[in-house]
Amino acid sequence: MAALRILVTGSSGFFGGFVVDAVRRRGHVPLTTSRRGGDAAVDLCAPGMIAAVTEALQPERVLHLAAMSRLDRCEADPDGAQRVNAWLAGQWAERFGPAAWFTSTDLVFDGRVGGYAENAAPAPLSAYGTSKLQGEEQVLRRGGRVVRLPLLFGPDGDGRGATASLRRALDEGRVVRLFTNEYRTPLHARDAADALVAMAIDGDGAQLSHLPGPERVSRWQLGQRFCAAQGLPTALLEPVECQDPLRPRDVSMVGARCAGRSLDEMLGDG
Repeated sequence: MAALRILVTGSSGFFGGFVVDAVRRRGHVPLTTSRRGGDAAVDLCAPGMIAAVTEALQPERVLHLAAMSRLDRCEADPDGAQRVNAWLAGQWAERFGPAAWFTSTDLVFDGRVGGYAENAAPAPLSAYGTSKLQGEEQVLRRGGRVVRLPLLFGPDGDGRGATASLRRALDEGRVVRLFTNEYRTPLHARDAADALVAMAIDGDGAQLSHLPGPERVSRWQLGQRFCAAQGLPTALLEPVECQDPLRPRDVSMVGARCAGRSLDEMLGDG
């Protein structure tokens, strides 16, 4: 296959770096855009910017990762969350159809039952989850592809992601409070990026997919196992119960694609 030009939006984010690396390792050409840099350092929500970036970079696939992802920011600015997480996704899908891939989240579910399959009915609790669900609907209506991601972790120099933020807190001597009653199916960002890029290159498969990690664990269990895998002290880990009504209790997912490594193998990579 000839090398594809693959645009990665939000390329300076935690997951973006892993995706850009996965594109490059597969022998394709990553094109990058974010507010902070890349081949096009722009605000994609500005009028005419999607057309301008498309004209300048000429991508053949679009992996749309750019998002407003902090729950508190989305609650404070739901209109902004809708524009970034929904409207913008729909614009890429309108232009690229099935060549546009939108990364959504397990937080489109309410967490009442867990073990959510692709055909489970979404019921988000937060402005963030609601805006991502609206993005899914706009993308699917325009023929684009949606991939729901779980909690992602992996090494990161800026302390982003579930395990990198934990490591930074421990290095700084801060107590880390981890929920005992919030369950996810966490996945290493490298494994998620490899799967997403493979799907985009192949260009086939379901219009909506889940990429769950290999196990359902609580945030408390994940923190303990990460420390064990990395030889980190656990004295500063503190188990707490989540009381936040905006955070669903069990958004573990299942899907047709299975992780190729065990959770402990992934945690050993940071």
